[in-house]
Amino acid sequence: MRNSEPTWVDSFRGVFPFERFSWSFYRMPPGCVLPAHRDTYDRFKLIHGLETTHSVVRTIVFLEDWASGHYLEMNGTPVTRWHAGDWVSWHDDFLHLAANMGQTDRYTLQLTGTV
Repeated sequence: MRNSEPTWVDSFRGVFPFERFSWSFYRMPPGCVLPAHRDTYDRFKLIHGLETTHSVVRTIVFLEDWASGHYLEMNGTPVTRWHAGDWVSWHDDFLHLAANMGQTDRYTLQLTGTV
């Protein structure tokens, strides 16, 4: 949301039917823990003039195959053993957490949009 978009980001618009759209790469180093939380999308709402998050969707695209110690949990359900290109998505204020207890960085692409 703070940088200009490279042209290849447009290819995601064809896969995910977002009206408004932002993206962010996320590198989670070993030992990093993101405790259980619900996203508030404050900056996204500000930029796009939204009052609520009811139409907001968050999608995480895994950029590499799962590695030991890489972890995601969505509403109490563990997500592991993903493959590069797999993705998960949730609406609004869904409870989730992430951690990297492994030995390598965990890379994801975070897409935020409205439908």
